[in-house]
Amino acid sequence: MDFKIPMLKVGMTVEGTVIQVNDDAVYVDISQFTEGVIYTSNLSFEKVDNAHDVVKVGDTIKAKVRRIDRENSVILLSRLDILRDKHQEEFDKFVEENDVFEAKVTKVNKGGLILRAKGVEVFMPASHIALEHVNPEDYMGQTMKVKLIENSEKKTVVSRKKVLLGEQKEAKEEEFNALKVGQKVEGEVTNITPYGAFVKIGYNEGLVHISEISHHHVTNVNDYVKVGEKIEAEIIDLKKNRIALSMKKLQKSPWDTFAEEHKVGDEVEGTIVKKMAKGILLEVGKDVVGILNSKDYSWNPHENLAGQVEEGEKLTLQILSIDPKKQRMSLSKKHLDYNPWADVTIKKGDEVSGVVEELQSKGALVKIQNVKAFLPISEIQSETPREVSDALSKDDVVKAVVIDVDKKMWKMVISVKQLKEQKEKNEYEKYLTTEEETKAHTLGDLFKEELENYKK
Repeated sequence: MDFKIPMLKVGMTVEGTVIQVNDDAVYVDISQFTEGVIYTSNLSFEKVDNAHDVVKVGDTIKAKVRRIDRENSVILLSRLDILRDKHQEEFDKFVEENDVFEAKVTKVNKGGLILRAKGVEVFMPASHIALEHVNPEDYMGQTMKVKLIENSEKKTVVSRKKVLLGEQKEAKEEEFNALKVGQKVEGEVTNITPYGAFVKIGYNEGLVHISEISHHHVTNVNDYVKVGEKIEAEIIDLKKNRIALSMKKLQKSPWDTFAEEHKVGDEVEGTIVKKMAKGILLEVGKDVVGILNSKDYSWNPHENLAGQVEEGEKLTLQILSIDPKKQRMSLSKKHLDYNPWADVTIKKGDEVSGVVEELQSKGALVKIQNVKAFLPISEIQSETPREVSDALSKDDVVKAVVIDVDKKMWKMVISVKQLKEQKEKNEYEKYLTTEEETKAHTLGDLFKEELENYKK
């Protein structure tokens, strides 16, 4: 019987029996003019130190023809393509069932990393190694979790970045669900915009709105925080995966700071920021504004302080009350001044004397108990003079009666005329009383004398 041996060609797949195993080579009977040889480098994708670790005599194996040298009776075989096809088939089935799997980095090239997973060589672009820019060389020899992003006859591409993003998303959701309004957190400023600063908190990111950066007015966020800076903030709102943060919640307000350093009765300097119908607003500290009520301008009720000052001017004042929680403060100017009327003891009807200090068209101002009383021109004398100067001169000493007094309104009206008339009336009444007593005494004496004569 004749047996026809098939024509052997490079690339052909052959099957044979292992007839000899050396440390660095395996000899296979493939029913050809000579046995086939598989060196350890073509025995497995893994590094083989000794061929005995992979096969043994009697094993049936498949391989592909790499080289045929009939002259020297050499047939070189390789299992790599056979293993590659087998591994690829197993790999394809595996990735259908496993979204994420492990792969080991075996090479580094300019484009990224070469890895092996389930015996299959896969590629990972440099942009898919990590979430941030990295050096591919640092990952040589590492085993990492990856995710398949392309699997075709031409190439198999995987990504570690997609795995990290998935893990990050899960961690981010878990972290967000654990956050609470009112919680104090620490984070790093990642971006600054005209309306606020974005802050990275673990896997999440929050926004400190410009209005929540400071108790003071903020016009430029960069004046308060910088990218890369670590800050502390309080969570003030959690809604739809958005985190609203506040830095000023952890800061003392200007009012709290001011209240710690000042108390009722303290003297402070304030800058006029606004004049109103019934008061003046003054800034006594940065963003701390108090009110000077019109009733506290001066002890003199006739003085109009608002008409004497302008915005931007400074005044020295006294704190009457302060409420940092409500951000209210009342101030007084008059309480720093002496009130001469507080010492006045005169009341209506009292007789007084004083020195004429000033002549006016309608009367004169007379100093009495260190305050100025008004003497109307009609109250100087019985006949009203044409001019005050016709009856009085400055520095004259006059005696008068108080006909009206109101200490709160700084008002005292006196009358020389009424005092004089009162004295004349009193003298006349005294005269009448004396005359009646005299008449009564004379008649009594007369009747007494007549009675004594009658008895005789």
